[in-house]
Amino acid sequence: MISNRNILCIANPLWEGDYAKTIVELMSVFAQQNKVLYVDNPYTIKDVLVALKGKTPFPFARAFGLKPRLRKLPAGDSTFVYVLTPPVVLSINFLPRGMLYKTLLRLNGWLVRNSIRRSLATLDMRQDLINIVAFNPALGLVNKRKLKEKLLIYHCYDEINAALWLKKHGDWIEKEFMTIADAVVVTSQGLLEKKRDLCKACFLVKNAVNIELFSKGFNPEISAKKTIGYIGSIDDRLDYDMLEALIKRLPEAQFVFVGRVVYKKAEEILSKYPQVVFTGPKSVDQLPGLLHGFSLGIIPFVKNEFTQGIYPLKINEYLAAGLPVVTTHFSYLNDFEKVARIADTPQDFIEYVCEELASDSLEKKNQRLLTAKGNSWQQRVEEFSGIITQLETKANQAQA
Repeated sequence: MISNRNILCIANPLWEGDYAKTIVELMSVFAQQNKVLYVDNPYTIKDVLVALKGKTPFPFARAFGLKPRLRKLPAGDSTFVYVLTPPVVLSINFLPRGMLYKTLLRLNGWLVRNSIRRSLATLDMRQDLINIVAFNPALGLVNKRKLKEKLLIYHCYDEINAALWLKKHGDWIEKEFMTIADAVVVTSQGLLEKKRDLCKACFLVKNAVNIELFSKGFNPEISAKKTIGYIGSIDDRLDYDMLEALIKRLPEAQFVFVGRVVYKKAEEILSKYPQVVFTGPKSVDQLPGLLHGFSLGIIPFVKNEFTQGIYPLKINEYLAAGLPVVTTHFSYLNDFEKVARIADTPQDFIEYVCEELASDSLEKKNQRLLTAKGNSWQQRVEEFSGIITQLETKANQAQA
């Protein structure tokens, strides 16, 4: 891993929250040997109005500068990061592409940039700065090279057209930003194939798992009671026809869905079955306890151009807990052929679930855990560090 470096991360996801985030995991490891400033995606005027109606929690004092915007937060044992809450910005995503949108985007960028500059100065982080823009190409584009960074990297972990809140402007902004960045780092083979011809350099660093945390969910016992679990957003990526067929096939099993319900029809479709439970979102620290009670983990995604770009965090989380995994063949999952069942059809998916429930063993559980240990965040940060070193060496050679 690189060490004693200054790393700025202008991120899309908030540092805190109820689900695992790739960029948070990466920055937590980088922070073990580097100084990291993580910039939360700024709240908008729309977010403020929604919060005033009492619908969502909101850090009013920090967002409006009544409390310090910059916080020092734990990121593991004896490790910490600095997290910045930028000023509230204008809501502009509803606007059409054009002069007004671009002008207001520049204004938003100026507000965020000034806040970042003050934090970098306070933390003495301006020297040899590495700027990693995590799935926030709008702020990446509008702040391009204005923070005097030595290296500018775009971290892309999802297909931007699949993100409803980014869909209107995300595609064209991302394409423009990728031509400016020194490199793009993606998390899946599908994304690599889509992005590599649109940028100067493109690298693949796959998702991983916090082994120390998720292995706490390892249960050596084979329970007679069968519990089939899913962890993640409950959205329109799931194949609900297939899930209904599976639930009907296994009336004696319990089905537990852990995560935010963002597709309203999901509960309407599945709640009519008495063996289905929705737990709502859970913190990352709570997930191992839930996995400990699962008999099998599923990834029932539909296959389309958006899911093709996904490398699911949950597959390694299931494996770290020793669980059998059954997934649809929605993406490039060849790495897991020996430890997971990958179904090409809904019928195969259902049969594989039944077979894995009937044939699990401690030997298989241990093999799954061993596979997950090879996919740790520590290993991924080593890969990411190698990319940074390679880019800097190339840049130094070009200047010589």
